[in-house]
Amino acid sequence: MKLLVLGANGKTGRLVVEQALAAGHTVTAFARDPSTVKLSDERLRVVNGDAIFISDLKAALKGQDAVISTIGGGKRKLIEKTTQSLITALEESGVKRVVCMSSFIATPNFKPTGMMKLFPRLVRGMAKDDVAGAKLLESSGLDWTIVYATLLESKPKAGFRFVGPDEPVTAKDRVNRADVAECLLDAVGDRGTIKQSLLITGNQ
Repeated sequence: MKLLVLGANGKTGRLVVEQALAAGHTVTAFARDPSTVKLSDERLRVVNGDAIFISDLKAALKGQDAVISTIGGGKRKLIEKTTQSLITALEESGVKRVVCMSSFIATPNFKPTGMMKLFPRLVRGMAKDDVAGAKLLESSGLDWTIVYATLLESKPKAGFRFVGPDEPVTAKDRVNRADVAECLLDAVGDRGTIKQSLLITGNQ
């Protein structure tokens, strides 16, 4: 499969690229600063671009089968803006399959505890951008999947599991980035996950 990976220079994005190459995929790594993508492989192409701009995304989408996005929030409305640009670029390019990573705090399963429970407005603000991006995907005609992950840790693979619809998750629930990368790659090739939202956490 020919995969475009957005956020390829991020902590999770790098692992998606590594695992995709190891699995035999052809990968286009999309990053604002290509020099930060340190991998080298004959099936890897690194392209410069900003996911805010539809033109950058369309250029990178040429010849692709699917997109995996690991773009994380930070800047105001970053997820909402990049998701809208991605949807437009995908529709205009004729690519339908997209898998996006998101945060567990944007799911109904999330139950604030500790300091988060004391500042519910702050928590809602943290989740607002992720929720906006998810709603845009869900209302699109694309073959989307959203993978929500609990708190991320940079450790070797230890396995992950899917969280049930009525199972609460808190900031104490953790999952390794390597396992999230595996789940994203599994999902992109599994048509059974199309138009599905998946919540994962680590094996505990």
